[in-house]
Amino acid sequence: MSDLDARAFIRRPQGFVPADIMAEDAMNKVAIGSTVLLTVRRPRNPKHHRKLFALLNVTLEQTDRWADSTVLLEDLKLATGLFETRVSALSGMPYPVPASISFAAMSQERFEAWYAKAIQALSEHLGVDVEALNAEVNGALAEHARAA
Repeated sequence: MSDLDARAFIRRPQGFVPADIMAEDAMNKVAIGSTVLLTVRRPRNPKHHRKLFALLNVTLEQTDRWADSTVLLEDLKLATGLFETRVSALSGMPYPVPASISFAAMSQERFEAWYAKAIQALSEHLGVDVEALNAEVNGALAEHARAA
Protein backbone atom coordinates (compact mmCIF):
# COMPACT_ATOMS: atom_id res chain seq x y z
CA MET A 1 0.00 0.00 0.00
CA SER A 2 1.40 3.40 -0.93
CA ASP A 3 0.76 6.65 0.90
CA LEU A 4 -1.72 7.48 -1.86
CA ASP A 5 -3.87 4.56 -0.70
CA ALA A 6 -3.54 5.36 3.00
CA ARG A 7 -6.29 7.05 4.99
CA ALA A 8 -5.72 9.58 7.76
CA PHE A 9 -7.13 9.13 11.25
CA ILE A 10 -6.76 11.21 14.40
CA ARG A 11 -6.14 9.61 17.79
CA ARG A 12 -8.79 10.71 20.31
CA PRO A 13 -9.40 9.35 23.84
CA GLN A 14 -12.19 7.12 22.48
CA GLY A 15 -9.99 5.75 19.67
CA PHE A 16 -9.09 6.62 16.11
CA VAL A 17 -11.53 8.86 14.24
CA PRO A 18 -11.47 9.71 10.52
CA ALA A 19 -9.53 12.86 9.67
CA ASP A 20 -11.30 13.44 6.36
CA ILE A 21 -14.11 12.21 4.13
CA MET A 22 -11.96 9.54 2.47
CA ALA A 23 -11.03 8.04 5.83
CA GLU A 24 -14.66 8.17 6.95
CA ASP A 25 -15.73 6.38 3.76
CA ALA A 26 -13.09 3.70 4.30
CA MET A 27 -14.16 3.21 7.91
CA ASN A 28 -17.84 2.97 6.95
CA LYS A 29 -17.00 0.05 4.64
CA VAL A 30 -15.88 -1.99 7.66
CA ALA A 31 -18.66 -3.73 9.56
CA ILE A 32 -18.97 -2.87 13.25
CA GLY A 33 -17.23 -5.54 15.29
CA SER A 34 -14.88 -6.47 12.45
CA THR A 35 -11.19 -6.80 13.07
CA VAL A 36 -8.88 -4.85 10.78
CA LEU A 37 -5.16 -4.28 10.66
CA LEU A 38 -3.86 -0.74 10.92
CA THR A 39 -0.31 0.39 10.35
CA VAL A 40 0.36 3.45 12.47
CA ARG A 41 2.74 5.90 10.85
CA ARG A 42 2.87 9.64 11.24
CA PRO A 43 2.74 11.40 7.89
CA ARG A 44 5.95 13.09 6.83
CA ASN A 45 6.27 16.75 7.56
CA PRO A 46 6.85 18.65 4.28
CA LYS A 47 8.42 21.53 6.23
CA HIS A 48 11.05 19.17 7.62
CA HIS A 49 11.77 17.93 4.08
CA ARG A 50 12.21 21.57 2.94
CA LYS A 51 14.52 22.11 5.88
CA LEU A 52 16.76 19.31 4.60
CA PHE A 53 17.06 20.98 1.22
CA ALA A 54 17.78 24.31 2.90
CA LEU A 55 20.58 22.51 4.78
CA LEU A 56 21.93 21.17 1.50
CA ASN A 57 21.81 24.62 -0.10
CA VAL A 58 23.55 26.26 2.88
CA THR A 59 26.26 23.61 2.65
CA LEU A 60 26.67 24.13 -1.10
CA GLU A 61 27.04 27.88 -0.53
CA GLN A 62 29.83 27.32 1.98
CA THR A 63 31.90 24.81 0.05
CA ASP A 64 32.67 23.83 -3.52
CA ARG A 65 33.14 20.16 -2.70
CA TRP A 66 29.87 18.99 -4.34
CA ALA A 67 28.57 19.82 -7.81
CA ASP A 68 24.94 20.05 -6.73
CA SER A 69 22.41 19.04 -4.07
CA THR A 70 21.81 15.61 -5.65
CA VAL A 71 25.46 14.64 -5.31
CA LEU A 72 25.63 16.09 -1.79
CA LEU A 73 22.49 14.22 -0.73
CA GLU A 74 23.85 10.90 -2.01
CA ASP A 75 27.18 11.52 -0.28
CA LEU A 76 25.34 12.42 2.93
CA LYS A 77 23.28 9.23 2.77
CA LEU A 78 26.47 7.20 2.50
CA ALA A 79 28.18 9.14 5.31
CA THR A 80 25.24 8.55 7.66
CA GLY A 81 24.79 4.87 6.86
CA LEU A 82 21.57 5.32 4.90
CA PHE A 83 22.38 2.74 2.25
CA GLU A 84 22.33 -0.95 1.55
CA THR A 85 25.31 -2.89 0.34
CA ARG A 86 24.80 -4.99 -2.76
CA VAL A 87 27.15 -7.37 -4.49
CA SER A 88 27.61 -7.06 -8.23
CA ALA A 89 26.64 -10.24 -10.05
CA LEU A 90 29.22 -9.35 -12.69
CA SER A 91 32.28 -8.50 -10.63
CA GLY A 92 31.44 -9.99 -7.24
CA MET A 93 32.40 -6.64 -5.70
CA PRO A 94 30.22 -5.04 -3.01
CA TYR A 95 28.91 -1.53 -3.61
CA PRO A 96 26.67 0.84 -1.63
CA VAL A 97 23.25 1.93 -2.89
CA PRO A 98 21.83 5.03 -1.15
CA ALA A 99 18.33 4.53 0.27
CA SER A 100 15.38 6.71 -0.58
CA ILE A 101 14.19 9.51 1.69
CA SER A 102 10.89 9.81 -0.18
CA PHE A 103 7.73 10.35 1.81
CA ALA A 104 6.59 6.81 0.98
CA ALA A 105 9.93 5.18 1.82
CA MET A 106 10.67 6.82 5.16
CA SER A 107 8.44 7.63 8.12
CA GLN A 108 8.68 10.97 9.91
CA GLU A 109 10.34 9.27 12.89
CA ARG A 110 13.05 7.72 10.71
CA PHE A 111 13.49 10.99 8.81
CA GLU A 112 13.94 12.94 12.09
CA ALA A 113 16.60 10.49 13.27
CA TRP A 114 18.38 10.56 9.92
CA TYR A 115 18.23 14.36 9.71
CA ALA A 116 19.93 14.59 13.11
CA LYS A 117 22.79 12.43 11.77
CA ALA A 118 22.92 14.44 8.54
CA ILE A 119 23.19 17.85 10.19
CA GLN A 120 25.81 16.46 12.60
CA ALA A 121 27.89 15.11 9.69
CA LEU A 122 27.67 18.40 7.77
CA SER A 123 28.45 20.51 10.85
CA GLU A 124 31.60 18.47 11.38
CA HIS A 125 32.56 18.83 7.71
CA LEU A 126 31.97 22.59 7.75
CA GLY A 127 33.67 23.06 11.12
CA VAL A 128 30.66 24.67 12.81
CA ASP A 129 28.52 23.44 15.68
CA VAL A 130 25.09 21.96 14.98
CA GLU A 131 23.26 24.85 16.66
CA ALA A 132 25.01 27.44 14.47
CA LEU A 133 24.33 25.45 11.32
CA ASN A 134 20.71 24.93 12.34
CA ALA A 135 20.33 28.68 12.93
CA GLU A 136 21.74 29.36 9.47
CA VAL A 137 19.34 26.85 7.91
CA ASN A 138 16.39 28.41 9.74
CA GLY A 139 17.52 31.84 8.54
CA ALA A 140 17.66 30.59 4.94
CA LEU A 141 14.15 29.15 5.30
CA ALA A 142 12.83 32.43 6.72
CA GLU A 143 14.48 34.39 3.89
CA HIS A 144 12.95 32.07 1.31
CA ALA A 145 9.52 32.46 2.92
CA ARG A 146 9.80 36.27 2.79
CA ALA A 147 10.77 36.15 -0.88
CA ALA A 148 7.84 33.89 -1.81
